Formats: sequence, structure tokens, C-alpha cells
Amino acid sequence: MSIPKDTTMLKPDSRKVLIAMAAAEMEPKEVSAESGVPVNIVYTIRRGFYTKPKYIGKVARALKVPVADLIEDKEGDCKNSE
Repeated sequence: MSIPKDTTMLKPDSRKVLIAMAAAEMEPKEVSAESGVPVNIVYTIRRGFYTKPKYIGKVARALKVPVADLIEDKEGDCKNSE
């Protein structure tokens, strides 16, 4: 029996998160301090694991990027699989 997908979480794109962190010249601990998100959650987002939207929003604000810039692009994935 498969586990139902949790639709309340968002999947960040780890590469996009790393690019945003590089552009902001910030380390995970700095992102944590600036956003108020625990550092372990910042690492979770950086690794691309499903995360609560409120945490991704706070990290995006700290990095000064739109939330959509940190989320995995499903449309792009569909185009690559065709």
C-alpha cells in the first residue's frame, strides 16, 4: 500500500535554492538568522525535500527572491519527459 502524497507541502528545487543563496552571498546559518527559520529547516529546503510553505516563504523573503523562484518547476519536468 502506497503512502498518500502530502499536498500541503512544497518541493523546493535544490539547485535554484543554492543559486539564490549564492546571489545573496549567504550561508545556511545566515539565511536562518535573517528568516527566523530553524537552520535544520534551511538545510532541508536546500536539499530539496518537501517543506511547509510558510518556511519556504520566509527563506525566499530573506533571499529577496519570489517563492516561485525556489520551487521545482513541474512544467519544465513534463517537457523534458516528452
